[in-house]
Amino acid sequence: MLKQIDGITMIDNIENPKAVGRKIRIVWTSMHNCIRVIKLARALKKTGKYSIHGIASQVSYGTDEFDSFSFYHNTTQFENLIREIPADIYIHSNEPNWQANRIRDIKKDGAKIILDGHDFDSIRSSLLPIDEMRAFSSCDGFIFVSKEVESFIKRLHKEQIGDKPTAVIEHYCNEEWHKMPQVNTPQRSGLVYEGNMASPPYTNGMNAFWQLYPVFKQIVEQGNELHLIPGNPEATQSYSNIGAHVYSPMNYPKLMETMRGKKWGLVTFNNPNKNQKQVDTTLTNKHFEYIACGLPVIVCGAEATADWVKKTGEGICFDRIDQIRPEILDEAYPQCKAVVDKIASEYTMEKHIHRLERLIEKIMGD
Repeated sequence: MLKQIDGITMIDNIENPKAVGRKIRIVWTSMHNCIRVIKLARALKKTGKYSIHGIASQVSYGTDEFDSFSFYHNTTQFENLIREIPADIYIHSNEPNWQANRIRDIKKDGAKIILDGHDFDSIRSSLLPIDEMRAFSSCDGFIFVSKEVESFIKRLHKEQIGDKPTAVIEHYCNEEWHKMPQVNTPQRSGLVYEGNMASPPYTNGMNAFWQLYPVFKQIVEQGNELHLIPGNPEATQSYSNIGAHVYSPMNYPKLMETMRGKKWGLVTFNNPNKNQKQVDTTLTNKHFEYIACGLPVIVCGAEATADWVKKTGEGICFDRIDQIRPEILDEAYPQCKAVVDKIASEYTMEKHIHRLERLIEKIMGD
């Protein structure tokens, strides 16, 4: 199809970009352009087959990865961007889901949409918003962060998903982080946790897995050297009196550099009763970031991660926080570290991005 823009004739063959010998145009939408978006988009771009325009409402690390980028402040701006920017296929990284539905409303049946479901309210809060239900009707294919999440969502949204294609792509890091110089084992020390941690006092059970103050306090009291790198600024102050080394939030390169000097990575949550579905079904970014930095992982209160680690041997799993003691960790470390050093090079997004490419091909008709 030909169209005129400012007097210039442009080819706009959305149905078959290969027919005109150009890259597939992806418009990638999100709210906060989280690190998962960067990991996936960076690996896709390295194939040389895609041109990606990012759209988000918050400034974040990695927006320079895209061929072009737009910010929106409100729904009207988002809708105008969708109308104006040409795309062969859309990928929406959810949390929330309404953007995927707006794309469908604006583009009708002509749009091809993939939902990258890295967080769902039905899992995180046991609520089922109408936007989540609509998103599974609006989109043509789905990416999940773990097989456990895929299984749960396919059961919950069976009618909306039907026979639409799906893929599981875990939160692998990009290959360049694995190529950074490693710190020798004798120079490593301490346990590190990176990510959100709720500040006390805790007044409700919503997202209780992030209520980590008593968890980390106990870990320190058991004789462990603990380093905390919060994703939320207020935690730097609220966790400062438990005897841990507490850092201010860091940009991603600084975070990865800092973690390279640590010995173990913590995938631990406040989930003693194993009733927090968010951390029991998902696999976390921090898990794969620890591995990229050469750290075996300590798992407690995260069932999907525990199942993964028990199969690979890349860490040690505990049923209770009071079991995480220095003497146990010291004994387990050499074997766990050897596994990490052996398998880390396989845990790159570039080695798994073919799953997303295949999903794109299916939706666009091979």
